[in-house]
Amino acid sequence: MKNKWFLIVFLLIFFLGSFLRFYQLGNVPGSMDWDEVSFGYNAYSVLHLGKDEYGVSYPLLFKAFGEYKQPVYAYLDAISIGMFGLNAFAVRFPSAFLGSVSIIFVYLLTFELFKKYKFAKKLALLSMLFYAISPWSIQFSRIAFEANVAVSLVIIAVWLFLRGLSLKNIWYLLSSTILLCLSQFTYLSLKLIGPLLFIALIVYGFTFFKKEKITFGIIVFVFLFFSGVGFLSSHSLARGQDVLFTNDQTQLLQFSVKQLQIAKEQHNIFGEIIYNRRIVYTEKFIANYLSHYNPYWLFVIGDTVPRHHALGMGNLYLVSLPFILLGIYFLLFRYFTVSWILFFWFLVAPLASSLTNDAPSSLRSLIFLPTWQIFEAAGVVFLFQIIKNKKVAFILQIVIISLYTINFYYYMHQYYSYTNSNADVEKAWQYGYKEAVIFANQNKNSGKRIVFSNTFEQPYIFYLFYSKYDPSAYQQKGGSNRITESCFSIDNAYFGNCKAKLRRGDYYIALGSETDQNGNIIKQFDYTNGDSAIRIYLQL
Repeated sequence: MKNKWFLIVFLLIFFLGSFLRFYQLGNVPGSMDWDEVSFGYNAYSVLHLGKDEYGVSYPLLFKAFGEYKQPVYAYLDAISIGMFGLNAFAVRFPSAFLGSVSIIFVYLLTFELFKKYKFAKKLALLSMLFYAISPWSIQFSRIAFEANVAVSLVIIAVWLFLRGLSLKNIWYLLSSTILLCLSQFTYLSLKLIGPLLFIALIVYGFTFFKKEKITFGIIVFVFLFFSGVGFLSSHSLARGQDVLFTNDQTQLLQFSVKQLQIAKEQHNIFGEIIYNRRIVYTEKFIANYLSHYNPYWLFVIGDTVPRHHALGMGNLYLVSLPFILLGIYFLLFRYFTVSWILFFWFLVAPLASSLTNDAPSSLRSLIFLPTWQIFEAAGVVFLFQIIKNKKVAFILQIVIISLYTINFYYYMHQYYSYTNSNADVEKAWQYGYKEAVIFANQNKNSGKRIVFSNTFEQPYIFYLFYSKYDPSAYQQKGGSNRITESCFSIDNAYFGNCKAKLRRGDYYIALGSETDQNGNIIKQFDYTNGDSAIRIYLQL
């Protein structure tokens, strides 16, 4: 491919991928969920006050709702909010921006791996294209999920490491090491996956490091030091501990406990072994792990969480399946010496997700990217290497392009047609919370108290975000240290278990599913199917 045409195609792919990540970013999804809003307001508070919602100065962990979020996304948000203001676009900007930048590095990474082969440029360009239009990548690049930023950092880090080995340049290697450490301060899963990838990269560069022992010592020290800092706080793994499947012992072990008791009574040694809880945990982990490679989950239904995929499809295009299988075959049996790092990445990607109680998870296994797309591109490239007949190759090109166009169009239709107009998706995105807060702000000086039902999920953070509440004024009122109280207020808005304190003339804001209310409905916000999302009552 001539340089001019290569540059044109390269730029077209990049701009297409960026467009898909930025188009209507602040409006689709139309609502923000509590994690997005939490990141946004904490970033806003740090930007203007240097403190999070709890009054902690420049924290390395953001307590938020008690799950202690990793800090990188919040600090990136502080930059984008400083540029664009406190709104959905600004909060999602770091994810969309790094999601777009990672498109370039997918090309660089793929080319670096296969640069000694003639097909390297085609493979890298095709990998870049498949990543640019990937439903999995687009979905998470358009929402303020820190996992997407972590994946982008890892892609860049792996390329820097491989490039550093090629150039024998310690600065590339150090930059890579720092980014891998930074990814661990971005998303919790990388605290497990990050060190494994680092070890794999060290092995990949074994020949180099055998000669450059000082360089090896420096980057290992840097990695261990900065990774270790991430474990200094007892809260660093709080979120992960909350979602481990071992926390649900009652349900998970219910059957095995009964069978173990029977085995002990019958002196059945074999039964005592297989119904031991450690065996049960191992079986659960293996089942969770394998579920991430289930084609039905990957290509057809996707996650159980509507926020994680477009309605009516999985994480990957159905047309991709045969090419992924073909690519895996060729890379495994013909180019394994250079591609084994991809297979290692591919195999460790679901490890963290497999430890949780809601596996398989598109979010927690997002680190799969971009291995699927590189395998897919390899399948297409090697298929056309096999086909010698030019006429057959041309017809096949038309067929493949047509199938991808249909799949891509279907994804775009499902995403833009239903994200803001399907009741299940709207519920997942907490539609109505913004509208409720707007009502509360409009009536801030009405002299009436506004009480939020305790069935809302953290409504106080939505109130702070959408009212752009002055962080300094909020801290003077005690900040979020008060949310443990049974009932607390921000101005005339009340949160928590405040229903018993309702009095005549108060506004009571309740979810539409709550029906046992006294008072007149004065305002209602409905989902697109007509079901009530939010009802606002005037107490009699």
